[in-house]
Amino acid sequence: MSKTLVGMVTFGNIPFSVMALNSVLATTSKELDFFVVVGQPNDIHTVKFLVDNDIPHVVHDKNYGFPYSVNDIYDYAWVKNDYDNLILMGNDIICYPYAIDSMIDLADSSDYKVISALQYDVKDLVREFPETRKYFSGSKYVVTDLKSQCWDKFKGYSPEPNIAEMQLYDIQNLCLYKKEVFEKVGYTDVNFYPAYYIDNDYARRIVNSGMRTCSLVNARFFHFWSRTINQGVAEHNHEYFRNNRSYYIGKWGGDFGKEIIKANVLIDTRENELEHINRWVDLDKK
Repeated sequence: MSKTLVGMVTFGNIPFSVMALNSVLATTSKELDFFVVVGQPNDIHTVKFLVDNDIPHVVHDKNYGFPYSVNDIYDYAWVKNDYDNLILMGNDIICYPYAIDSMIDLADSSDYKVISALQYDVKDLVREFPETRKYFSGSKYVVTDLKSQCWDKFKGYSPEPNIAEMQLYDIQNLCLYKKEVFEKVGYTDVNFYPAYYIDNDYARRIVNSGMRTCSLVNARFFHFWSRTINQGVAEHNHEYFRNNRSYYIGKWGGDFGKEIIKANVLIDTRENELEHINRWVDLDKK
């Protein structure tokens, strides 16, 4: 039987993190371990929840960004421990039934190295079920009633595998990686601070590695849609976004979907990560 770790990065918004973790436990029959990176300094509420529930975690004393935090999860999964699978999940999602089990079952029975689930987000919900709009406020869909559980109206999931070959719909909100991914692709690139384009970059490196990948169309999850920015303490920084886009284009010879460089850029060390991060953080000081 394979060993699977569920890893999550949080940045405040404890109610969403709790719902995300509980949704895993409520919808799977598998034995799983958890590891959480608390990315917001002084987030005592999340730390208390993790301590009270005996969930292994690490707490950052500064905002080191999402890529650095994901690398902490990789270290816990594959340097400090020896898990077969890592399921990386967002802290503002809800797992629907069969999603976790379907990904693990396919990983155990196939040579797919990356298996992503398929999101159903808040905009999809309101479009399909207009009566749920009352539970969200404004253009950012700020949640006004978490107890409504209106996302449960969606029933478009199934225990029957429905595989979309080579389709990586979402590699960070709910995605399973086998250990071979870390061995061939390595760590995320912390130059994509604090978050923008990290998923594009990692997906490009996975594809260029030649590993077999897929998405499970029957494995669904609800996505509240960027709660850290839209309903939390972080803000969208357009300067970071522009710089990360420029860095991506320079790295791959084109924007997302227009890349011309086919090399697999393996990052097998975390040396000088903080130097790279601090170089980008200096943008805030100008």
